Amino acid sequence: MSMMASRAALATSSLALAAGLLLALACAPDAKSPEEKIRAVLAALEEGAEEKRAGAMKEHVSERYADAQGNDKRAIAQLVAFHLLRNQSVYLLTRVRSVEIEAPGEGRAEVLVAMAGTPIAGPEALLSLRADLYRFDLRLAEEQDGAWRVRSAEWRPAAADDFR
Repeated sequence: MSMMASRAALATSSLALAAGLLLALACAPDAKSPEEKIRAVLAALEEGAEEKRAGAMKEHVSERYADAQGNDKRAIAQLVAFHLLRNQSVYLLTRVRSVEIEAPGEGRAEVLVAMAGTPIAGPEALLSLRADLYRFDLRLAEEQDGAWRVRSAEWRPAAADDFR
């Protein structure tokens, strides 16, 4: 076999190997479980709030968002933006109490959130800080693009003891 034929054969086999790897990666199951994806959404929401990036938080809210207070995605985005603008600094202490997959593509998360204008060292600091404490019950869904987004939320006051 000539050198040119050897290179052509090598290039063809390399191309076939690369195509096979791409196909295997495309067909491989997603490395993250639905619970891990929901936890990633919760972490992104927390990061967006602390960085005061309402737009980054809005990405994780479904176009079909609706809650018991009558809010849709636009209204909830305005509420979040108002809170972030109203406060010079936003520091959070979050506790994910539970994440449940209720059905394929549907999940629920219960999250405790303490919000303050100064850093929160830990749950013990909540007694000496002026912080807003909430318990969120979030419903999330996996949407057509594969992303998990918040479809609805309920919130109510929480107590400092809830964070322990």
